Amino acid sequence: MPLDAKKLKALFVKKQNHSTLAGLLMEYAILKRKFEEPDGQSWYFKQGISSRKKRLSNLIKQFNAIKSTFNTTTIDIFLEKINENNSVCLHYEKRGINTIQQIHYSKLKAENTFLHELIGLKSKMNQLKEIDHYLSHPEEFLTIMD
Repeated sequence: MPLDAKKLKALFVKKQNHSTLAGLLMEYAILKRKFEEPDGQSWYFKQGISSRKKRLSNLIKQFNAIKSTFNTTTIDIFLEKINENNSVCLHYEKRGINTIQQIHYSKLKAENTFLHELIGLKSKMNQLKEIDHYLSHPEEFLTIMD
């Protein structure tokens, strides 16, 4: 029986089925739930409470930064930024890339992916709400995950 390359790829490559924003919300929900039920957590979790509290705070800050950008920016501005990033990437592709430029190139590509996610989300909703709102309204959380 021959090996199927697609099946092998599935073993080695982890596909992301949700957006960056949805991943952030899921991680926040999981951590918040663990803090609500501390007795049922592992010894390791209890030993790292302070670092997990910092992580929870960091997730809130990241979400608020995304929310602020999302709520104050139009799709046209997102598209302009994508075009700017693409022109820099095209410049690198034409002239060759050294190590530092490769890091910048990868950052720009990742930023474009995230901006495309925000554009898709902007077509579904105009404003993002507070992070806890999505925990109490799962139907709106599902909108972000699509």
